[in-house]
Amino acid sequence: MKGQLLNALIKISAEINSNMELDTLLPDIVKITGDYLKVRNASIMLIDWNTLTINCYTGAAPSHNSLSVKQGIVGDVAGTGTEYIVNKSKNSGKGSKSFLALPLKAGSKILGVFNLTDKDEDFFNEDEVSIARYIASQCALAIERHNIYTKMRANENLQAIGLLKSSVAHDISNLLSIADVYLGLMEEEIDKNSNVYEYIKAVKSEMKRISILATDMLDLSKDKLVIHKTKFAISELINELKLYSEAFNKSSNVQVEFIVKSDDEIVADKNRLFRVFFNLLNNAADAIGEKGRIILSVKRTGKDISFLVADTGKGISKDNLGKLFQPFFTSGKIKGTGLGLAVVQDIIKAHSGRISVRSRLGAYTCFLIRIPKDG
Repeated sequence: MKGQLLNALIKISAEINSNMELDTLLPDIVKITGDYLKVRNASIMLIDWNTLTINCYTGAAPSHNSLSVKQGIVGDVAGTGTEYIVNKSKNSGKGSKSFLALPLKAGSKILGVFNLTDKDEDFFNEDEVSIARYIASQCALAIERHNIYTKMRANENLQAIGLLKSSVAHDISNLLSIADVYLGLMEEEIDKNSNVYEYIKAVKSEMKRISILATDMLDLSKDKLVIHKTKFAISELINELKLYSEAFNKSSNVQVEFIVKSDDEIVADKNRLFRVFFNLLNNAADAIGEKGRIILSVKRTGKDISFLVADTGKGISKDNLGKLFQPFFTSGKIKGTGLGLAVVQDIIKAHSGRISVRSRLGAYTCFLIRIPKDG
Protein backbone atom coordinates (compact mmCIF):
# COMPACT_ATOMS: atom_id res chain seq x y z
CA MET A 1 0.00 0.00 0.00
CA LYS A 2 2.79 2.41 0.93
CA GLY A 3 4.60 1.59 -2.30
CA GLN A 4 1.46 2.34 -4.32
CA LEU A 5 1.00 5.63 -2.44
CA LEU A 6 4.61 6.62 -3.05
CA ASN A 7 4.28 5.85 -6.76
CA ALA A 8 1.06 7.90 -6.97
CA LEU A 9 2.58 10.90 -5.21
CA ILE A 10 5.75 10.71 -7.33
CA LYS A 11 3.64 10.67 -10.50
CA ILE A 12 1.61 13.67 -9.35
CA SER A 13 4.74 15.57 -8.30
CA ALA A 14 6.39 14.82 -11.65
CA GLU A 15 3.31 16.06 -13.52
CA ILE A 16 3.15 19.29 -11.51
CA ASN A 17 6.85 20.03 -11.95
CA SER A 18 6.94 19.30 -15.68
CA ASN A 19 3.58 20.58 -16.89
CA MET A 20 2.30 24.16 -16.80
CA GLU A 21 -0.82 23.53 -18.90
CA LEU A 22 -3.92 22.86 -16.79
CA ASP A 23 -5.73 21.21 -19.70
CA THR A 24 -3.33 18.25 -19.51
CA LEU A 25 -2.09 18.53 -15.91
CA LEU A 26 -5.43 18.36 -14.09
CA PRO A 27 -6.83 15.35 -16.02
CA ASP A 28 -3.63 13.44 -15.21
CA ILE A 29 -3.95 14.28 -11.50
CA VAL A 30 -7.61 13.25 -11.49
CA LYS A 31 -6.81 9.91 -13.12
CA ILE A 32 -3.86 9.12 -10.83
CA THR A 33 -5.91 10.02 -7.74
CA GLY A 34 -8.96 8.08 -8.91
CA ASP A 35 -6.91 4.96 -9.64
CA TYR A 36 -5.11 5.07 -6.30
CA LEU A 37 -8.15 5.77 -4.12
CA LYS A 38 -10.29 3.39 -6.18
CA VAL A 39 -13.16 5.79 -6.87
CA ARG A 40 -15.44 5.33 -9.85
CA ASN A 41 -15.91 9.03 -10.47
CA ALA A 42 -13.58 11.97 -9.88
CA SER A 43 -13.72 15.55 -11.12
CA ILE A 44 -12.18 18.98 -10.68
CA MET A 45 -14.37 22.08 -10.89
CA LEU A 46 -12.78 25.53 -11.11
CA ILE A 47 -14.27 28.87 -10.10
CA ASP A 48 -14.77 31.48 -12.77
CA TRP A 49 -16.32 34.57 -11.18
CA ASN A 50 -19.33 33.10 -9.31
CA THR A 51 -19.63 29.92 -11.34
CA LEU A 52 -18.12 26.47 -10.82
CA THR A 53 -17.30 24.76 -14.11
CA ILE A 54 -16.12 21.20 -14.76
CA ASN A 55 -12.49 21.25 -15.88
CA CYS A 56 -11.94 17.50 -16.11
CA TYR A 57 -13.39 14.20 -14.86
CA THR A 58 -13.03 10.43 -14.95
CA GLY A 59 -15.84 7.87 -14.87
CA ALA A 60 -19.43 8.83 -15.56
CA ALA A 61 -20.11 12.24 -17.09
CA PRO A 62 -21.24 14.76 -14.44
CA SER A 63 -24.94 15.63 -14.44
CA HIS A 64 -24.09 19.36 -14.58
CA ASN A 65 -21.19 21.06 -16.37
CA SER A 66 -21.50 24.14 -14.19
CA LEU A 67 -23.30 25.49 -11.16
CA SER A 68 -23.31 28.66 -9.10
CA VAL A 69 -21.00 29.06 -6.13
CA LYS A 70 -22.96 28.15 -2.96
CA GLN A 71 -25.44 26.15 -5.05
CA GLY A 72 -25.83 22.67 -3.57
CA ILE A 73 -23.20 20.77 -1.62
CA VAL A 74 -20.31 21.31 -4.05
CA GLY A 75 -21.19 24.99 -4.44
CA ASP A 76 -21.21 25.36 -0.66
CA VAL A 77 -17.71 23.84 -0.47
CA ALA A 78 -16.57 26.39 -3.08
CA GLY A 79 -18.24 29.24 -1.24
CA THR A 80 -17.13 28.42 2.29
CA GLY A 81 -13.89 26.50 1.76
CA THR A 82 -15.14 23.75 4.10
CA GLU A 83 -14.71 20.15 2.95
CA TYR A 84 -17.71 17.81 2.79
CA ILE A 85 -17.54 14.08 3.50
CA VAL A 86 -20.33 11.52 3.32
CA ASN A 87 -18.88 8.24 4.47
CA LYS A 88 -21.10 5.17 4.60
CA SER A 89 -19.99 2.28 6.74
CA LYS A 90 -18.55 -0.87 5.24
CA ASN A 91 -21.73 -2.73 6.20
CA SER A 92 -24.19 -0.31 4.60
CA GLY A 93 -26.43 -1.77 1.94
CA LYS A 94 -26.06 -1.72 -1.83
CA GLY A 95 -26.60 1.57 -3.55
CA SER A 96 -25.00 3.63 -0.80
CA LYS A 97 -22.31 6.09 -1.86
CA SER A 98 -19.35 7.79 -0.27
CA PHE A 99 -18.69 11.35 -1.35
CA LEU A 100 -15.66 13.55 -0.73
CA ALA A 101 -15.59 17.19 -1.84
CA LEU A 102 -12.40 19.10 -1.05
CA PRO A 103 -11.81 22.81 -1.62
CA LEU A 104 -8.82 23.71 -3.80
CA LYS A 105 -7.26 26.48 -1.74
CA ALA A 106 -4.16 28.57 -2.34
CA GLY A 107 -3.73 30.48 0.91
CA SER A 108 -7.13 32.00 1.65
CA LYS A 109 -8.17 31.95 -2.01
CA ILE A 110 -10.58 29.21 -3.11
CA LEU A 111 -9.89 28.14 -6.69
CA GLY A 112 -12.31 25.24 -7.07
CA VAL A 113 -13.42 21.85 -5.76
CA PHE A 114 -11.98 18.32 -6.06
CA ASN A 115 -14.80 15.74 -6.06
CA LEU A 116 -14.30 12.01 -5.37
CA THR A 117 -17.39 9.78 -5.42
CA ASP A 118 -18.50 6.14 -5.55
CA LYS A 119 -15.54 4.62 -3.75
CA ASP A 120 -15.12 0.89 -3.76
CA GLU A 121 -16.70 -0.50 -0.58
CA ASP A 122 -18.28 2.95 -0.08
CA PHE A 123 -15.76 3.98 2.54
CA PHE A 124 -12.90 6.51 2.80
CA ASN A 125 -10.65 5.70 5.73
CA GLU A 126 -8.76 8.44 7.58
CA ASP A 127 -5.50 7.84 5.71
CA GLU A 128 -7.26 8.11 2.34
CA VAL A 129 -8.97 11.37 3.34
CA SER A 130 -5.59 12.77 4.42
CA ILE A 131 -4.01 11.70 1.12
CA ALA A 132 -6.87 13.30 -0.83
CA ARG A 133 -6.39 16.52 1.14
CA TYR A 134 -2.68 16.53 0.33
CA ILE A 135 -3.31 15.94 -3.38
CA ALA A 136 -5.94 18.69 -3.39
CA SER A 137 -3.48 21.13 -1.81
CA GLN A 138 -0.82 20.27 -4.41
CA CYS A 139 -3.39 20.60 -7.16
CA ALA A 140 -4.38 24.07 -5.86
CA LEU A 141 -0.73 25.17 -5.82
CA ALA A 142 -0.33 23.98 -9.41
CA ILE A 143 -3.43 25.96 -10.47
CA GLU A 144 -2.21 29.08 -8.69
CA ARG A 145 1.24 28.70 -10.26
CA HIS A 146 -0.41 28.43 -13.68
CA ASN A 147 -2.46 31.58 -13.01
CA ILE A 148 0.63 33.52 -11.93
CA TYR A 149 2.55 32.26 -14.96
CA THR A 150 -0.30 33.31 -17.27
CA LYS A 151 -0.38 36.81 -15.74
CA MET A 152 3.39 37.12 -16.10
CA ARG A 153 3.19 36.14 -19.76
CA ALA A 154 0.39 38.66 -20.29
CA ASN A 155 2.47 41.38 -18.61
CA GLU A 156 5.47 40.48 -20.75
CA ASN A 157 3.31 40.75 -23.87
CA LEU A 158 1.99 44.11 -22.73
CA GLN A 159 5.52 45.33 -22.07
CA ALA A 160 6.59 44.12 -25.51
CA ILE A 161 3.62 45.89 -27.10
CA GLY A 162 4.50 49.02 -25.14
CA LEU A 163 8.09 48.93 -26.39
CA LEU A 164 6.93 48.35 -29.96
CA LYS A 165 4.39 51.16 -29.68
CA SER A 166 7.05 53.50 -28.33
CA SER A 167 9.50 52.58 -31.10
CA VAL A 168 6.91 53.01 -33.86
CA ALA A 169 5.78 56.36 -32.42
CA HIS A 170 9.37 57.63 -32.37
CA ASP A 171 9.95 56.50 -35.97
CA ILE A 172 6.72 58.14 -37.17
CA SER A 173 7.60 61.41 -35.44
CA ASN A 174 11.09 61.46 -36.96
CA LEU A 175 9.81 60.75 -40.48
CA LEU A 176 7.13 63.42 -40.16
CA SER A 177 9.72 65.95 -39.03
CA ILE A 178 11.77 65.28 -42.17
CA ALA A 179 8.69 65.54 -44.40
CA ASP A 180 7.72 68.81 -42.70
CA VAL A 181 11.12 70.31 -43.56
CA TYR A 182 10.66 69.48 -47.26
CA LEU A 183 7.14 70.91 -47.23
CA GLY A 184 8.52 74.08 -45.68
CA LEU A 185 11.05 74.39 -48.51
CA MET A 186 8.26 73.91 -51.05
CA GLU A 187 6.20 76.64 -49.37
CA GLU A 188 9.03 79.12 -49.85
CA GLU A 189 9.21 78.50 -53.61
CA ILE A 190 5.49 78.46 -54.42
CA ASP A 191 3.21 81.41 -55.07
CA LYS A 192 1.24 82.10 -51.91
CA ASN A 193 -1.93 82.65 -53.96
CA SER A 194 -1.77 79.33 -55.81
CA ASN A 195 -3.87 76.26 -55.11
CA VAL A 196 -0.72 74.20 -54.59
CA TYR A 197 0.21 76.42 -51.66
CA GLU A 198 -3.17 75.72 -50.06
CA TYR A 199 -2.69 72.00 -50.70
CA ILE A 200 0.66 72.09 -48.92
CA LYS A 201 -0.92 73.78 -45.90
CA ALA A 202 -3.64 71.10 -45.86
CA VAL A 203 -1.02 68.33 -46.02
CA LYS A 204 0.90 69.93 -43.15
CA SER A 205 -2.29 70.04 -41.11
CA GLU A 206 -2.94 66.32 -41.68
CA MET A 207 0.69 65.58 -40.86
CA LYS A 208 0.22 67.45 -37.60
CA ARG A 209 -2.73 65.17 -36.85
CA ILE A 210 -0.57 62.08 -37.48
CA SER A 211 2.24 63.52 -35.35
CA ILE A 212 -0.12 64.11 -32.44
CA LEU A 213 -1.52 60.57 -32.75
CA ALA A 214 2.05 59.18 -32.64
CA THR A 215 2.82 61.27 -29.55
CA ASP A 216 -0.44 60.12 -27.92
CA MET A 217 0.67 56.52 -28.44
CA LEU A 218 4.07 57.33 -26.96
CA ASP A 219 2.55 58.94 -23.86
CA LEU A 220 0.16 56.05 -23.26
CA SER A 221 3.10 53.62 -23.31
CA LYS A 222 4.69 55.45 -20.35
CA ASP A 223 3.85 54.90 -16.70
CA LYS A 224 3.92 58.62 -15.97
CA LEU A 225 3.46 61.63 -18.20
CA VAL A 226 6.39 64.09 -17.99
CA ILE A 227 5.63 67.73 -18.78
CA HIS A 228 7.97 70.66 -19.36
CA LYS A 229 6.49 73.95 -18.18
CA THR A 230 7.40 77.40 -19.46
CA LYS A 231 5.75 80.82 -19.18
CA PHE A 232 3.95 82.01 -22.29
CA ALA A 233 1.03 84.22 -23.31
CA ILE A 234 -2.24 82.42 -23.93
CA SER A 235 -2.57 84.24 -27.26
CA GLU A 236 0.52 82.33 -28.51
CA LEU A 237 -1.29 79.04 -28.02
CA ILE A 238 -4.51 80.36 -29.55
CA ASN A 239 -2.72 81.67 -32.66
CA GLU A 240 -1.19 78.24 -33.29
CA LEU A 241 -4.59 76.60 -32.90
CA LYS A 242 -6.16 79.11 -35.31
CA LEU A 243 -3.63 78.16 -37.96
CA TYR A 244 -4.41 74.46 -37.72
CA SER A 245 -8.16 74.95 -37.46
CA GLU A 246 -8.21 76.52 -40.91
CA ALA A 247 -8.02 73.13 -42.61
CA PHE A 248 -11.39 71.77 -41.47
CA ASN A 249 -12.80 75.32 -41.45
CA LYS A 250 -12.19 75.60 -45.22
CA SER A 251 -13.26 72.06 -46.14
CA SER A 252 -16.75 72.46 -44.65
CA ASN A 253 -19.23 75.00 -43.37
CA VAL A 254 -17.96 74.60 -39.81
CA GLN A 255 -17.45 77.94 -38.08
CA VAL A 256 -14.62 78.05 -35.52
CA GLU A 257 -14.64 80.99 -33.13
CA PHE A 258 -11.85 81.84 -30.69
CA ILE A 259 -12.70 84.12 -27.77
CA VAL A 260 -9.85 85.28 -25.54
CA LYS A 261 -11.34 87.26 -22.66
CA SER A 262 -8.00 87.74 -20.91
CA ASP A 263 -4.59 87.31 -22.52
CA ASP A 264 -2.78 86.28 -19.36
CA GLU A 265 0.52 84.50 -19.13
CA ILE A 266 0.37 80.91 -17.97
CA VAL A 267 3.04 78.50 -16.70
CA ALA A 268 2.40 75.23 -18.52
CA ASP A 269 3.64 72.85 -21.21
CA LYS A 270 2.52 74.68 -24.37
CA ASN A 271 3.10 71.77 -26.74
CA ARG A 272 1.00 69.45 -24.60
CA LEU A 273 -1.78 71.99 -24.20
CA PHE A 274 -1.75 72.43 -27.97
CA ARG A 275 -2.41 68.70 -28.26
CA VAL A 276 -5.26 68.93 -25.75
CA PHE A 277 -7.12 71.56 -27.74
CA PHE A 278 -6.13 70.16 -31.12
CA ASN A 279 -7.78 66.88 -30.07
CA LEU A 280 -10.87 68.62 -28.71
CA LEU A 281 -11.28 70.81 -31.80
CA ASN A 282 -10.93 67.83 -34.14
CA ASN A 283 -13.42 65.82 -32.09
CA ALA A 284 -15.83 68.74 -32.26
CA ALA A 285 -15.40 69.05 -36.04
CA ASP A 286 -16.04 65.32 -36.41
CA ALA A 287 -19.21 65.56 -34.26
CA ILE A 288 -20.56 68.49 -36.27
CA GLY A 289 -20.01 67.08 -39.74
CA GLU A 290 -20.60 69.48 -42.61
CA LYS A 291 -22.23 72.39 -40.82
CA GLY A 292 -22.12 73.82 -37.32
CA ARG A 293 -20.23 75.96 -34.86
CA ILE A 294 -17.25 75.44 -32.55
CA ILE A 295 -16.22 77.88 -29.84
CA LEU A 296 -12.98 77.92 -27.89
CA SER A 297 -13.25 80.47 -25.11
CA VAL A 298 -10.53 81.44 -22.59
CA LYS A 299 -10.80 83.50 -19.43
CA ARG A 300 -9.18 83.87 -16.04
CA THR A 301 -11.05 82.38 -13.08
CA GLY A 302 -9.33 83.27 -9.82
CA LYS A 303 -5.95 81.52 -9.79
CA ASP A 304 -6.93 79.36 -12.77
CA ILE A 305 -7.22 79.79 -16.50
CA SER A 306 -10.52 78.37 -17.78
CA PHE A 307 -10.85 76.96 -21.29
CA LEU A 308 -14.23 76.14 -22.79
CA VAL A 309 -14.57 74.07 -25.97
CA ALA A 310 -18.18 73.80 -27.17
CA ASP A 311 -19.78 72.53 -30.37
CA THR A 312 -23.25 72.31 -31.86
CA GLY A 313 -22.74 68.68 -32.89
CA LYS A 314 -24.60 65.42 -32.37
CA GLY A 315 -23.94 65.29 -28.63
CA ILE A 316 -23.03 62.31 -26.44
CA SER A 317 -25.41 59.88 -24.77
CA LYS A 318 -25.45 59.56 -20.97
CA ASP A 319 -24.20 55.97 -21.25
CA ASN A 320 -21.14 57.10 -23.20
CA LEU A 321 -20.27 60.16 -21.12
CA GLY A 322 -18.68 58.01 -18.42
CA LYS A 323 -16.54 56.15 -20.98
CA LEU A 324 -15.17 59.16 -22.87
CA PHE A 325 -11.73 59.18 -21.25
CA GLN A 326 -11.16 55.43 -21.56
CA PRO A 327 -8.40 54.49 -24.05
CA PHE A 328 -9.70 53.24 -27.43
CA PHE A 329 -13.28 54.38 -26.79
CA THR A 330 -14.42 56.18 -29.95
CA SER A 331 -18.20 56.63 -29.51
CA GLY A 332 -18.69 55.95 -33.21
CA LYS A 333 -16.21 58.54 -34.46
CA ILE A 334 -15.48 58.62 -38.17
CA LYS A 335 -11.77 59.28 -37.56
CA GLY A 336 -9.45 58.45 -34.71
CA THR A 337 -8.38 55.59 -32.50
CA GLY A 338 -9.93 56.66 -29.21
CA LEU A 339 -6.56 57.60 -27.74
CA GLY A 340 -7.09 61.37 -27.86
CA LEU A 341 -9.35 62.00 -24.87
CA ALA A 342 -7.45 59.53 -22.68
CA VAL A 343 -4.29 61.54 -23.34
CA VAL A 344 -6.17 64.83 -22.91
CA GLN A 345 -7.18 63.78 -19.41
CA ASP A 346 -3.63 62.66 -18.56
CA ILE A 347 -2.18 65.99 -19.72
CA ILE A 348 -4.71 68.02 -17.71
CA LYS A 349 -4.03 65.91 -14.59
CA ALA A 350 -0.27 66.37 -15.08
CA HIS A 351 -0.94 70.13 -14.94
CA SER A 352 -2.91 69.68 -11.67
CA GLY A 353 -5.97 70.77 -13.63
CA ARG A 354 -9.54 69.52 -14.00
CA ILE A 355 -11.66 68.58 -16.99
CA SER A 356 -15.41 68.06 -17.13
CA VAL A 357 -17.92 67.51 -19.91
CA ARG A 358 -21.58 68.30 -20.46
CA SER A 359 -23.62 67.17 -23.42
CA ARG A 360 -27.13 66.87 -24.77
CA LEU A 361 -27.81 64.26 -27.43
CA GLY A 362 -28.53 65.92 -30.77
CA ALA A 363 -27.69 69.40 -29.47
CA TYR A 364 -24.22 70.14 -28.10
CA THR A 365 -21.10 69.01 -26.25
CA CYS A 366 -19.09 71.24 -23.95
CA PHE A 367 -15.68 70.56 -22.35
CA LEU A 368 -14.55 72.78 -19.48
CA ILE A 369 -10.87 72.76 -18.48
CA ARG A 370 -9.31 74.64 -15.58
CA ILE A 371 -5.52 74.84 -15.17
CA PRO A 372 -3.59 76.73 -12.46
CA LYS A 373 -2.25 79.95 -13.99
CA ASP A 374 1.09 79.81 -12.22
CA GLY A 375 1.70 76.09 -12.69
